[in-house]
Amino acid sequence: MPATEHDSRPPRLGHPAALQDMLLYRVNRLRAVGGGMVLRYCEGQFGVTRREWVMLALLSSGETIQPSELARRAELTPTATSKAVTAMVQKGLVERHQLPSNRRMAQLRLTDKGAQLYGQILPLVRDINHELMALLDAAEITALDSMLDRMQQQAEQMQRKLASLPRADRRGGGTRRLAQPRNT
Repeated sequence: MPATEHDSRPPRLGHPAALQDMLLYRVNRLRAVGGGMVLRYCEGQFGVTRREWVMLALLSSGETIQPSELARRAELTPTATSKAVTAMVQKGLVERHQLPSNRRMAQLRLTDKGAQLYGQILPLVRDINHELMALLDAAEITALDSMLDRMQQQAEQMQRKLASLPRADRRGGGTRRLAQPRNT
């Protein structure tokens, strides 16, 4: 909604005063509500988790893919990917084939059942996306698409710059504080 003559405040995204004004918080809230609708369909109607739905979508091209590449594309840890792939194999949605040249390496692909399930879920998710976007006109959608691309590139550039920052040690009881050096 454009600013009116009665609204002289600067845009809250440009000048956040509180958590509710911050971009990442607002995007996360939108994702939580929109994603919750997708989750209801996936889990309630089709028996797959949101994580499994993302993997179905990533495997839907028909190409075979290594689990590590699937994890990278889905932005998941290898452990989370492994658990989801194991569940999907048990459900008959994904096939895992060991490479004869290296038994530790595997290739994944959708089964016919997985492709069929993807084909059932995709129109529902597409409808949710369409309804969320329905209040924007074509120019706003084009602008939003461009802005999201640029912001994604900026975030990735920032992430590379911050890669050298120390990470929290989360293994020791879930603490997020920096690991203390051990006295030996």
